[in-house]
This record gives sequence, C-alpha cells and structure tokens, in this order.
Amino acid sequence: MRSLLQVFSFGLCLGLTSCSASGDKTDPGGLDDDGGFKFDAGGGGGGDGGLGGEVTPGEGGTPEGPGCKEATKYIHVVDDANVLYKFDPTVATTAAFTRIGPIDCTGGGSPNSMAIGRDGFAYVSYGTDDPLTGSFNCGGMYKVNIETAACAGKTSFKCGSSGFDKFGMGFATDAPGVTNDSLYLSNSLDAQLGKVDLGTGKVTALGALPNQGGEFTGNQNAELWGFFPYQNPPEVHQIDKSNGKSSKKFTLPSLPSLATATGGAWAFAYWAGAFYVFYDVEPTDSSTNVYKLTLDGKLTKYIPNTKLKIVGAGVSTCAPTSIK
Repeated sequence: MRSLLQVFSFGLCLGLTSCSASGDKTDPGGLDDDGGFKFDAGGGGGGDGGLGGEVTPGEGGTPEGPGCKEATKYIHVVDDANVLYKFDPTVATTAAFTRIGPIDCTGGGSPNSMAIGRDGFAYVSYGTDDPLTGSFNCGGMYKVNIETAACAGKTSFKCGSSGFDKFGMGFATDAPGVTNDSLYLSNSLDAQLGKVDLGTGKVTALGALPNQGGEFTGNQNAELWGFFPYQNPPEVHQIDKSNGKSSKKFTLPSLPSLATATGGAWAFAYWAGAFYVFYDVEPTDSSTNVYKLTLDGKLTKYIPNTKLKIVGAGVSTCAPTSIK
C-alpha cells in the first residue's frame, strides 16, 4: 500500500491512499534509458546475507504439492508503476528482483495491495483516492498471471462489501499442511479483519484488528500475520483468523512509524521462517528498503535502496515455511 498524505480526524488516519500509478499504465519504471534495470552499485545491504540452509516445506505440505507451480514458491511484488517482479529471498542484493513486466489490467485505477494464490495468480486490488478527504474509489480486484503479468480479468470481489473498499490482504491455509486456503483482508480505514468468499465476492467481517493500515501475509501452517506501520513503533502481529485478535507480536523500534511521516509505501511477506518488510518512509527514504525479521525478533536491513517503490507483496501457501 501507499500513503501520500495523512489526514487525521479524531486521532485516526483517514488518508491512506493507494499508489500513484494507474491500472492501465505500461511504463515499467525502475529502468535505465536502454531498458535495463537500475540498481545501486554494489547492491546488497546490511543484514545476514543469504538465508543459508536447505529450504523445506511446512508440516504436512510440500511446495510442489497439488496446484503449486514453481513460480508460486517465491514472493512477488508490485511497484507504483504497476510492474510485477519476482523476489527471491535467498539473494540479499537488488538482484533478488526479477522483472516480470507491466500488469496490463485496465480500468481499476492504481495498485493498492496484492496476494498470491496457489493457482499461480496474483490477486491485485486497485483504486483511486482523494488524499485530502481520505475517500477511496475502489476499482476492484483483478487476477494476474505471475509468470507473464498478463491480466486474467476482474474477480468476483464486491467493492464495499462489509465496508471493505481499501485493504491489505493475504492467503493462509485453513489448517496446517492442507491445500485449502482463504483470502483475508485488513481494512485500511476501519481496523477490521475480513474474509473473502472468492465464489460470491462477498466479504465477512470477523473482528477488530490491532490497528488500521495493516498488510497481511500467511503460510501453509495456517498462520496469518500482519504488519502495522501506523503503530508507533511499528509492529508485526500474529492474527487470530476467527476474530482479528493478536496472539503474538514483534515490536520494531528501529523502524520509523508512518504515523509521523509525510507518506510512504509498505508491503509484507513471510517466507521460510522469516518476514520481509518492504518499507519506504517519506521524506527520509528515496525508495523501498527491504527488512528481514526472523522469528527470534531480530530485524536487519536486508536490501537498502531498491530504486523501486513497492506497494504490494504476496506469497502463496505453496511457499516453504522453514529452512534446515
């Protein structure tokens, strides 16, 4: 997601806006004049380098299981120019990003959030907003092929269902190790947890979240996690999928809060025992930094200054949940 301007009313941020690119924009962004991808010289950042070890599946499941393509084992991100990238978490430099291409969905506005399904498609929410009033015009949710960035059309999601127009989102399995999963939403304007019925497009509100503006990620261990940048300091919470309550949290005092920033962009994904926070806080940052948070609470700046403004990240429940 992206916040261009914060509008406060009764202490609540109402101006969480989506990214600035339009849904039909084909400018790939992040490229030099010859069409090559622009990276910092020297690339990688502080932190602990590659993950190391052998990637293993979660309990009772396998990344190569039913419905899982090779591409679904990786994190994917979308930037503010509406371009899709594959992200390899084992690479601690900007070479982790492989450009897939501009998303050719049209008519939905700008990308706001993204989740990845086991079916090999990204589910991307779009919309436009007025940063002065905080109002948001939901443009719907589209399916995008993660191998080609081709648009597969609009999903059945109904804008405004149970009050969900703007949101973060992520898939989590219904039980540890099973292949059935569900898409959960974090309402950006009302701090509510929702669950989408992808058949009917309706959202069921399930309960209050720790804060608004959260981005979700899940895994095949049936866990749902949220990154909440408007907490001060920001926090990562494990979310009870039945009611939105926090069952565990990590506080990130070394990260600036968006509550005191002029704007920013953020996205969030879990992969093989660690969380990846894609974070840009204005006016301090010139582009997205990638932070890695391990399950012991250690936070490192994994890849600084990516030269991208990442507004959405997703990982499917086919992805590995641990390393040896």
